[in-house]
Amino acid sequence: MRQPFLWTACVLLAGCETFVLPMGEFRTDLAQEPFVQQPLASAWISVPDAEMVLARLVGPYAEQRILLTNRTALRGDNVVMLRAHGADLATNGRFQPVKYLASLDTDLFPFGEIADLSFFSRTDSLGALNWAEWSNNAGLTCVLALRRLDGATRIVPAGRSAMDMILRNCIHGTADEALIAAEPTQAGFAAKTKRPGDAPEMLSPLAGPRP
Repeated sequence: MRQPFLWTACVLLAGCETFVLPMGEFRTDLAQEPFVQQPLASAWISVPDAEMVLARLVGPYAEQRILLTNRTALRGDNVVMLRAHGADLATNGRFQPVKYLASLDTDLFPFGEIADLSFFSRTDSLGALNWAEWSNNAGLTCVLALRRLDGATRIVPAGRSAMDMILRNCIHGTADEALIAAEPTQAGFAAKTKRPGDAPEMLSPLAGPRP
């Protein structure tokens, strides 16, 4: 069931996360460290609509961006942003999407400031899924979805215990269709991971670049 809530409530509940670098230095490193293109099979989640996978290592984090097909005329990319961190699940702290979003250089149009958005929430086999919706009331729908994935619910990159996820997806369709990449059927498995009933493969935090 969808449960709308104000984002400020999530901000107040957010715990502290330990950074190896001061935030200013960390943002500088983010700006200077380029993404490297990876094979589609190296994606940390299974997204049939994926067009490109980019990855990088920055400080305490390993990151992937999975670019999705965009069949709309809206500016900006349809993208899944993933940040894996922490070797110990018990010391990772709470998911802090406001801090995560503040470190990004990605255009999330038509969504503005996170504090001004109203979010829906539901819980599934991977935990809490929060998302905002936008529509032009003529069949064009965008979602901004946020969730944390951890080693208790699925395989995460080797040497990591949690993976934060942000999805921006605009489609000609419904919000439920736009959210598919964040659903357990997709976000619960890596691109090369076998499905239930088979032994999953461990994920490398950053595979070698494509030749």
